[in-house]
Amino acid sequence: MIRVVISGICGRMGSMVAGAVAADGDLALAGGIEIPGHSEIGRKLCERWGSGDGELRVLTNLGELDDGSFDVIVDFSTPAQAAACAEKASGAGKGLVVGTTGLAELQMAMIQEASRSCPVVVAPNTSIGVNLLFGLTARVASVLGNYYDIEIVEAHHAQKKDAPSGTALKLVEIIADARGLDPRAAARFGRSGLDAPRGPDEIGVHSIRAGTIVGRHSVRFISPMETVTLEHEAAERTAFAIGAVQAARFVHGRAPGLYDMSDVLGLRDPPAAPGGDGAGA
Repeated sequence: MIRVVISGICGRMGSMVAGAVAADGDLALAGGIEIPGHSEIGRKLCERWGSGDGELRVLTNLGELDDGSFDVIVDFSTPAQAAACAEKASGAGKGLVVGTTGLAELQMAMIQEASRSCPVVVAPNTSIGVNLLFGLTARVASVLGNYYDIEIVEAHHAQKKDAPSGTALKLVEIIADARGLDPRAAARFGRSGLDAPRGPDEIGVHSIRAGTIVGRHSVRFISPMETVTLEHEAAERTAFAIGAVQAARFVHGRAPGLYDMSDVLGLRDPPAAPGGDGAGA
């Protein structure tokens, strides 16, 4: 049985992941963390999610967790808390899944440092479909080349805190890598004003925040002659929770290192055969 602690357990995603863990025969809730002052602090996990030892309660501090009481931390909270989870997992030598987005460079550096001591999956989006979108985007960007302009449009519910989404930023990285660009220099976030023509090697990124949209991402490759569009839309958050459970299962007992959902889902291209070019016969 893989014992899972969920950081941000009472949030929109954390609660969904807790339910998915509770319903999985190979995993068990081993703890839950929330911000100080949250109304659910002190509540028994078994009362809300129907899983976990009868005395386990929602806590406010990772320090209250005994290192021997869990196997994996799954974090859907805040960037600062994600970094704290990395420190805890590293010190305990346990697995970590980071689903939190909006990580600053310093926080990401802390997570990377932790991956030297423990296995870490960083997943700005745990949906299986979105990770297929990542792979397809890399392939199409490579095949179409610089002749096609690229625009990313992402849409989420009105209360999402960060923009652009972590998924959109990951798409920028993938496209930039395929084209040999610096993602920080290539990304252009929205356009306004009287002098806003498209620049060379530009990747446009646009955010919509409205209603209760779960998540929609489209990547548009546009030439003077045609448009190719790749799009993914999540109908409900269960898709992300299922992927997070797969990531928790993957990271348990894994060698220290930094992984992503391509590793979890087995989507990464295998290396070319020695002496060959990787092409089929």
